[in-house]
Amino acid sequence: MNQICYLCGSKENSTVFNENGIPILECKSCGHIFSSYVQEEHYDGYWDENSDQDFDLDWWDVAHREIYSEFIQTFMKAEKGKILDVGCGLGFFIKTLQEKKPAWSSLGYEMSERAVKFGKEKNHLSNIYSGLVQNSGIEKNSLDIITLWDVIEHIPKPQPLLEYLFSILKPGGILFVQTPNVPIQLWKARLKVLLKGMKEGVHYLEAKDHINDYSTSTLNLLANKTGYSGTSYFIMKPILSVAGSKNPLGVLFKLLYYRISKIIWFFSFKQMNINNTLFAILKK
Repeated sequence: MNQICYLCGSKENSTVFNENGIPILECKSCGHIFSSYVQEEHYDGYWDENSDQDFDLDWWDVAHREIYSEFIQTFMKAEKGKILDVGCGLGFFIKTLQEKKPAWSSLGYEMSERAVKFGKEKNHLSNIYSGLVQNSGIEKNSLDIITLWDVIEHIPKPQPLLEYLFSILKPGGILFVQTPNVPIQLWKARLKVLLKGMKEGVHYLEAKDHINDYSTSTLNLLANKTGYSGTSYFIMKPILSVAGSKNPLGVLFKLLYYRISKIIWFFSFKQMNINNTLFAILKK
């Protein structure tokens, strides 16, 4: 296809997966994998597909509690500081910060007005806002940590966002990025098709939702292009639920795979990342 890779500008690509008629492309120049589906740059309808009663709170709240706690223990050892969560959704991470790190000043931004309404009314948060964080007016060089939990894969062209976030981080501050690890996700998608064929409603690479799919090399490239001085990776606990399934065995398998990937990460001297998810720290 003659679609341009946003990361390097090349038009040379090949199809590596086809999800119900939507080609997933790999750039022949830089190796970036991306969906051919054309999504709005600032899509705000992700949370608006369901009513408040239909939000899967087991997923967005309960299943995330351990990973949020691990993040706080690992990256928020200072007694106080300032943290921003971009794409804060229903506000459960901000709620966790207020409970576990009350001395820290926390702030959340989310495109969906419905999600922010839930966060304000149900989670009793007064420090989350709807709209583009680029319009927030946050002071330059003022934040210690910024988090992007499952955000950048949804954005067709994330460079302007990452450049803005760089500007409001303090020197020495960190941007935390969580996003699917595409080499592993692509392998899983192909295996699903091989075993059961292509079916509507099955989670593959989510071609209409995950517009950009990152590996460590392409995330490194994005970080370098937006001014960050270095990128380091971590293996963290998985979300303790399986999207689209209520089978408890799925969670046990997730935990087993997490432990195996952590062992391989350790013995490969942090060179072989087979985890389902990338957890990256981008440094200013």
